Amino acid sequence: MVTTFGMSEIGPWSLVDGSQSGDVIMRMMARNSMSEKLAADIDAAVKRLSDRAYEIALSQIRNNREAIDKIVEVLLEKETMSGDEFRAILSEFVEIPSENRVAPAVPAPLSVSA
Repeated sequence: MVTTFGMSEIGPWSLVDGSQSGDVIMRMMARNSMSEKLAADIDAAVKRLSDRAYEIALSQIRNNREAIDKIVEVLLEKETMSGDEFRAILSEFVEIPSENRVAPAVPAPLSVSA
């Protein structure tokens, strides 16, 4: 996010050449061509993003513990669940935003041919 899409306070630009492959060796070589300050800034930006994501995840777990426990209980029993099952369980504990709701599947009526 930081080096590829420029999503940090470092700047709104990509720090990775689009022609570079995803190869680890190539990324290490590209990193060696950066200044130590820029590399440190990138590391700090990545750490801030990671720390913030961790705090959000931890907050969601704490705030929705009952729902998570119920979902875990079902998964331990069945091992899998559909998105509809997940939303049904979750909706018992929290209100699901309208943009995330999915209408239940209604089978199409059968046509009768004469």
